[in-house]
Formats: sequence, structure tokens, C-alpha cells
Amino acid sequence: MPNNAITSAFTIQGMTCESCAQAIIKKVTSNPDVISAKVNLEADTLALTSGRKWSLPEMRQLLSALPKYTVQAEKAAEEIILQSQRPTVATQKSFLTTYKPLIILFVFIWVVSLSAQLKLESFNPRALMWDLMAGFFIGFSFFKFLDLKAFAESFSGYDPIAKRWLSYGYAYPFIELSLGLMFMARLALPIANGVTLVILGPTTLGVYRMLRSPRMLQCACLGSMFNLPLSNVTIAENLIMMLMAASTFFF
Repeated sequence: MPNNAITSAFTIQGMTCESCAQAIIKKVTSNPDVISAKVNLEADTLALTSGRKWSLPEMRQLLSALPKYTVQAEKAAEEIILQSQRPTVATQKSFLTTYKPLIILFVFIWVVSLSAQLKLESFNPRALMWDLMAGFFIGFSFFKFLDLKAFAESFSGYDPIAKRWLSYGYAYPFIELSLGLMFMARLALPIANGVTLVILGPTTLGVYRMLRSPRMLQCACLGSMFNLPLSNVTIAENLIMMLMAASTFFF
């Protein structure tokens, strides 16, 4: 490191996962004056080493191309260093607290799908399955549409197709919405079930591979509105959807 290197530090809001950190680091280090940059997701801080001191307006201007993130304040470099050296106490959220948004969405989908059975003369498990799949796809796509760009970036962190073609991440919510409407209208169900298997298969494999690595990513199943961790819950919900889709080809 050059002898005249200066460390500048800032607090940044809007970072939720490793993909966010990498996007900020890539943008900051693209400036020729910046030697290196480091993001602390727990403390919402960015520390960069440069040949000169960076001001708050300059950093805001540099990251203006990433409107999701807001540079809130400048911090003393010494404070960042002490913070990184200070022992931290891990706080473990309960399962219910962590996955509360997902649980509420599941309950809503089940209640609506079961209520549709009231108009039938007898219980129809296949109709219930189609209604559940319609509810899942429509409900999940809704949250992704709230911030399509953030979803695509987060999704590309673990989905093998979106990782190679980011445009697939942008198209994915539209595919989910289309599948949901097809299941709701009982339209071209063999095609809908086949597409379900095709899109969920690679995603599930990508999640499994990511869980075996030391990286921690945000699950993009509810878009970027909720900070849900990538976990076995993601694999379980995908497998259930795939089993329901596959069952229609055999029963």
C-alpha cells in the first residue's frame, strides 16, 4: 500500500446482502483514485483506501448510479478500524421472527385456496393444488415487481441462469405471474407444470450449492423488500412446488 494512502469511511443504507456489497465495491473501485474498498454489512459501512480524502458529496456522487443505496454520513476511519476489531455478540433470531413475512404469505395463500373449495360439491385435491400453485406464483411475483432491478441482482447471486444472463432475472417475475394466471385459469396446465419444473430446477440446485459455500446471501423469493436469508426453507418450498407440478404427469 502506498505511504500516502488515506482511508475514508462512510455509512451506507440499503445494503442487504453480499451482492449489494459487491456492487458497491465494484462501483467504488472503478474510480482510478481508489486503491481498495471494504464493506461491512453488519455495521452498514464502507471503508476505502485512496490517494486522497473523499468527502461526503463526492461519495454520494460516485454512488449516484446505484440509487438503491444511500450514503448517510461520513465516519472517522479510526472508528471503522476499532469497530472491526471490537468483539461482536451474535444475535440469533428465532425461526418465526426471521420468516414471519413468508409464513404470513403461506397462510394467506392456503386460506384463499381452501375457501375456493366451498363452492364445490366435494373436496377436490387437484383443484386445491392448482389454486395453491396459482397463489404462490402470483404472490411471490408481486413482491419481486416492487423492485425488479434489486431482485434481478440478488437472484443472480445464486440462480445459475440469472448469474450468466442477468436479463433472465428481470424476466423471472413475469414468468411467475404468467404461470400463476395459467394455473388460476386452468389454461394449458401441462405446459405450466413443465415450465414450473424447468425454472425451479436450476434455482434449487443453485441454492443448494450456495448453502454449501461460506457465503451468506439474501433469498430473493420475496424480492428485496424483506431480508430473508438463503436457507433450506428456500429449497423446501421449491421442492414442494416441483413435486406438485410433477404429480400431475403421473396422477
